[in-house]
Amino acid sequence: MSFSDLRRYESQKAAYDNYKAWQNLSPDAKQTAFAAVTDETKRAKPIRLTGYISPFNQVGSALRYISLPVLKKAQTGQGSDIGNSLTTALDTFYIDDTEAVPTGGAIAFPRFKAAKLAYTNRSTFTKKTSRITKRSYLKPDVDTFSAPFGQSVAGQDYAAALAILIPLATTWKGAAVLPAKRSFKFTPEG
Repeated sequence: MSFSDLRRYESQKAAYDNYKAWQNLSPDAKQTAFAAVTDETKRAKPIRLTGYISPFNQVGSALRYISLPVLKKAQTGQGSDIGNSLTTALDTFYIDDTEAVPTGGAIAFPRFKAAKLAYTNRSTFTKKTSRITKRSYLKPDVDTFSAPFGQSVAGQDYAAALAILIPLATTWKGAAVLPAKRSFKFTPEG
């Protein structure tokens, strides 16, 4: 421990004591405290349904589709503009229930983890009090939508899909109007 840590002790003690009190609460009490500061009307609720993706690097007779929850291509409600932007970018990379079921249906593959793309929009920063430390901070309204995706054409690999999706995601991110901040994240298949 350094002297600078010791000098910060007095100013940080109240927040630390509040944090320790938070840790000692029961899970139900923590949930109640969370519900008191969370505005459910500002929470994005993605509409998901059973759809299909084709894993990367498949061709010909080996081409398979996997059935899993995907974003419905027409989102409504809080954050629907972000969800619709995401589904527009991924339009050719998965099939939802409004489209034709793939020939031969889908195989069950319980341990398969599809690649994912997530869009996050942070906007309207408001001053709040932390339910844990009791200190003030600026809390943004945050909407996040994520969706799995696979190959859009037979034989496509993950890098080729990224070559198509990164410019779309970058354009979406760049269209943010201040004070909103946008970001995106790719998670590889596997």
